[in-house]
Amino acid sequence: MKKIHQFFKARAEHCKKSRRADLRALSGVPCLVCLVCLLSLILPRKAHAIPSYTRQTGFSCDECHTVYPNLTPFGRDFKLHGYTMTASKTIKSDASSNSTPLMNLNNIPMISARIVSLWSNQAGGNNGVVPKGITTAGQGFMSFPSGYNDKETFNIVGDSSIYVAGKITPYMGTFLEFSGIDDEGGTLGLGMLDTVIVAPDTTWGGKSFVYGIRGVDAVFTGDPSNVLGTWGLTSQLMGMSTHNTLYDPNRAMVEGGELYGMWGGFNNGGLFGTVAFYHPTGSQTAGSFVQANLTGLSGTAGTLNTSSVDEAVRLAYYLPSFGNLYSEIGASAYFGKEGMIAPSTASIPNPYYNDNYYNYGVDAQVQYIGDKNLAELFAIYQSQNDNKFYGQDLYSNINYGVNGTSVQRNALAVTADYYYKRTYGAYVKYLYQYSGKVKDMNVAGTILGLSWFPWENVQMILEQALFGTYNPGLAQYANTSLSPSDFNVTSVKLEYLF
Repeated sequence: MKKIHQFFKARAEHCKKSRRADLRALSGVPCLVCLVCLLSLILPRKAHAIPSYTRQTGFSCDECHTVYPNLTPFGRDFKLHGYTMTASKTIKSDASSNSTPLMNLNNIPMISARIVSLWSNQAGGNNGVVPKGITTAGQGFMSFPSGYNDKETFNIVGDSSIYVAGKITPYMGTFLEFSGIDDEGGTLGLGMLDTVIVAPDTTWGGKSFVYGIRGVDAVFTGDPSNVLGTWGLTSQLMGMSTHNTLYDPNRAMVEGGELYGMWGGFNNGGLFGTVAFYHPTGSQTAGSFVQANLTGLSGTAGTLNTSSVDEAVRLAYYLPSFGNLYSEIGASAYFGKEGMIAPSTASIPNPYYNDNYYNYGVDAQVQYIGDKNLAELFAIYQSQNDNKFYGQDLYSNINYGVNGTSVQRNALAVTADYYYKRTYGAYVKYLYQYSGKVKDMNVAGTILGLSWFPWENVQMILEQALFGTYNPGLAQYANTSLSPSDFNVTSVKLEYLF
């Protein structure tokens, strides 16, 4: 924590041409940068920072992260500025020579990799209707990585990623993830792309002000609270809209831009805001549970009209730190529009129909970051409404496809963790989602986990998902005599980065 406090002390002096100024590399032109990666992979002290970032900054991962995907105040600031901070030597051009002016290039490898070995076992039950060992439904509730499959219960390479991440120039950085290779024939594909342009540090009303723009392929990638969208507590909850929405477990496939600004700081009181615009891609419908309902109605899946643009806003206030306590409260809103083109055989009055959906949420978090003890509490509540829900509730056999129905769902996610010396830890997550009309949406469960970092860059996790309600799983087998506990999943994961 000493480095963190030293950094913010230097920041208060506004980095006046000191070595800190060079370290931050944030005075001058706007910068293209990528951020969210650090959150997904950087874990406690002994591992799980993306290696290219740690090589770039010279900081151990616990300077920026508590435990995945949570950030320290220093890590939030690092993310805010687009990961351009560096302590490594760069290759510069001589402004007085005839070389290309203003060249300043990173001198370290930007390549990192992650491999996850995984064993998972579903409880199963009811005379084999829900198979034992093969994870068929409950895996959506499990924590990252979500590389659970319906073929084998053990994979030496159950999930993997290759990253191109780090500073490119003093004002340009990137996070590019390729994922999908596993020992069951998976192929490499684009997992996530995040780029940022950040303006030079300035002041407004006597407080620091940082602003920028980022291009993303997932919603709210740049949120430094890490409780929304891709990294969020509710990312395991099912989306309600016809295509994958903000909180769909398969992650919404979008192309978008996020305009953001931060007034003040993360440990002395600061306000963060985002205005975002997202353009849905045709692949959004592929993983949607509600889309599968449409398939049942029409015999063939409909296609998404991708001409619409969704909007989102986010505000978060970071309270002044109190000793080793850091806290935040926030709110978000997402406004989506979609048009589906169903086949002519669909049992709806018009093959083309529209659906508007609105999602509102509030969140809060508290972190105690001590030298030996680390404790965190995160919570988020969301309410979403689809004004025209098309599809069939497989659990209750109610067909909403004739004229569209307004459907409301509410969701709550709470997680807490404790780590000793950033090496031994335990966590618990409670996830709840309820819809009074579409029973398929009703899910409630608890995740219990033990985490251990036995060696550097290695983490082992034992995790148990326990379901109190799991209507999607019951509907999947069209057998309401099943028990939600039949979908309980036990997993052991070994994750390493290099």
